[in-house]
Amino acid sequence: MNWGTKLIIALGLFMSFIMVLSMRMIFSDKDDLVEKDYYQKGLNYDAEYVKVQKVQDDGAEPVISIGLDKQLDIQFKRPVKGVAKLVHPSNRDKDRAFEISSDTGKVVQLKLNNLTNGYWHLELDWKSDTDSYIFKKKVYLR
Repeated sequence: MNWGTKLIIALGLFMSFIMVLSMRMIFSDKDDLVEKDYYQKGLNYDAEYVKVQKVQDDGAEPVISIGLDKQLDIQFKRPVKGVAKLVHPSNRDKDRAFEISSDTGKVVQLKLNNLTNGYWHLELDWKSDTDSYIFKKKVYLR
């Protein structure tokens, strides 16, 4: 076999590899880069942006600490009522949502014993008096 035959075989194998990957991509049902309700989230983006900006304008950023026993302590400036979501970056099935309410106090405690270790995206959406806020932060659970 001379070098021309080897070159044609290598080119054929490379083209077959590209074709297999292309077909696999085209017929794949799962696409993690697109959210299921992306259109609705796009419509609500302005309202969400206003809530995120309001946290900075009012100085209402909560203080977040994680204890060794996987207890998440969130300290707010005023009493709150809302939702805390913990979103796992690589697996949608692990996402969790918790109702939060500090009643007359300013500290909310969440037990996270059933969550896996690693990085999570914490999204706080709360209402305090008549103001609505959204705060997002990455947290690491041990």
